[in-house]
Amino acid sequence: MIKVKHFTIGIGLLLILSACSGEKTVKEDNESKIEAEILTLETLLKEKKYEDLLIKMETIDLSESETDKVRAVGTKFVDQLIQEKNFEFLDSKYNRMRINLNRDDWTKVVKFVEQEKELRLDEMEQAVRNNDFQKVQELYDHAKGLEDNADFSAMYKYAQYLQTDQNSYEASGALALAVDPEYHGRMREEIVAGITNTSYASPLTFGPISLDDWNWIEREYRNNLFTMERISNAEKERKEKIESARGSNPSLGMTYEEVLASLWGEPYDVNRTVTEYGTYEQWVYGNGQYLYFEDGILTSFQD
Repeated sequence: MIKVKHFTIGIGLLLILSACSGEKTVKEDNESKIEAEILTLETLLKEKKYEDLLIKMETIDLSESETDKVRAVGTKFVDQLIQEKNFEFLDSKYNRMRINLNRDDWTKVVKFVEQEKELRLDEMEQAVRNNDFQKVQELYDHAKGLEDNADFSAMYKYAQYLQTDQNSYEASGALALAVDPEYHGRMREEIVAGITNTSYASPLTFGPISLDDWNWIEREYRNNLFTMERISNAEKERKEKIESARGSNPSLGMTYEEVLASLWGEPYDVNRTVTEYGTYEQWVYGNGQYLYFEDGILTSFQD
């Protein structure tokens, strides 16, 4: 009985030791996996493969308790980019980086980006004021991160105005079209003076442009842009429908062009009726096949 008891205890101890050993192995494997992932991040950072590093940080599969290790790499990432003054990358990616950064690093990124933007705006303004138009163009051509900045764009447009015959309705009008009347950023006073320039005032010419005119010009310009965009979208949709009709039979709702592009193609004959209520057409294809249109839209058929 004693031997059996000792045997049972021995088996129990072996099971416990085996379980502990299994847990230790799983833990060691997990730690090795984490170390490998962090090493990959460190390597990408060292090789300056910043886009790959960002993707890896976004997709790395670690538990909540292990995210500090990723954020530690994130700190090195931010410091390296700031040291390099890599404004373009930080400005275009910092929203994506935010999830893997701690609050202090995120604050550093935002502060750096804003400071660099101001420095670039200062540089553009100084170049415009100095009439250094070659420098202005260089800054504009390499304006990554500032393409949609209202101040940057307005100063560039003003520099273009300064390089033309400023004392003309055409120059003032072009500047009025280029800058929104709601703009109240850098060099606003100079831009307004250019738009409302009175030096060319003459009974034989247009102008000068007033602030009210500026607002009217902007409204008309935007309305025309909207109209042109709507026309362009409608034309694109029309062509897409014609293309989709090719190789298929006519279906209700098709236009003349879509039916002509379909398998039925041109009719043998067309019978047209016009009344005060609209225009009606019967397209005859033979073999008892007919299509019926109301005001250019296929409404019924017979086959």
